[in-house]
Amino acid sequence: MRIAYIDGGWDMFHAGHISILAKAKEMCDYLIVGIHSDTLINKHRGTNLPIMNLHERVLSVLGCKFVDDVLIDSPYVINKEMIASLKICAVFRGSSGQVSDEVELKTRFKDAMEAGIYRIVTSPSVFELSTIVERITENQTFFQTKIDKKKKKEDEYYDLKYSKTDHFKKK
Repeated sequence: MRIAYIDGGWDMFHAGHISILAKAKEMCDYLIVGIHSDTLINKHRGTNLPIMNLHERVLSVLGCKFVDDVLIDSPYVINKEMIASLKICAVFRGSSGQVSDEVELKTRFKDAMEAGIYRIVTSPSVFELSTIVERITENQTFFQTKIDKKKKKEDEYYDLKYSKTDHFKKK
């Protein structure tokens, strides 16, 4: 059985995540997905991340049909002991991953690279967390403008209706 491993934050689990996991699953019999802790993501990606907590991210990943198992609070550096204990034959990394620093990549995946089991999986989708954030920002501006315009019309209507005449007088 070919056991493979891929890790990440898996924040705001989305179509891009599903497509990379589907592609990874095509290359193995059993896919283990490592999910980094909130603290680790916060350290490497910034203070506003992750958006979803570890529990929410684990449930999202477990719900994906391409995932056979998860490693909760997975280590950032994949070492020989982990590779041996999980009987990993391939360590995958998506081509559009958040880490692009070559020194950091060589540190994280050093043992997998030396064992010849490190593989970059070409990400079939460009959809990522930043795409979601951009959409939310764009939609927020659009909807806030729409709400403000509607509120202004409502205020004008009620001002006109209730301030010029006394509707509580008996006729």
